[in-house]
Amino acid sequence: MKKIFSIILLLSFALSLTACGKSEPKEISCEEIIAAYKDAGYSVLYHGHENDTVYNDLGIYCSFEIRDPNNEDNYMYVDRYFTEEEAQAANEEQQFNPILWLFFGVFGEWRWLHTGYYGDLTYSTFDRKMIKPLKELMK
Repeated sequence: MKKIFSIILLLSFALSLTACGKSEPKEISCEEIIAAYKDAGYSVLYHGHENDTVYNDLGIYCSFEIRDPNNEDNYMYVDRYFTEEEAQAANEEQQFNPILWLFFGVFGEWRWLHTGYYGDLTYSTFDRKMIKPLKELMK
């Protein structure tokens, strides 16, 4: 009985040590995002901001507007920031801002319900299904 208990205790200890590790986000290029969404059948509008001072001040490296060709009202925005910290701050500002919720909710703009960030990327969409190609890149 003591052997079984010690094995279970050892396994739970080993599992707790490995569960705490946080892996680094995979670096995803703007070109990879475009290719993934075009392959999935979406139309992609790309805006590179490498030399645009207004977007550089916001920390945005490149932006995408991804539209579902079967439903033009269904779209997704993806922004790539220069740093992970800028992406995280932008996501928190979008996600937990009641003033934005109230203002855009009046106009039927509910994208903040499906927002997130991964590494230096932020995304917001009306439809969770549109996140799938991006999630595939994140693996």
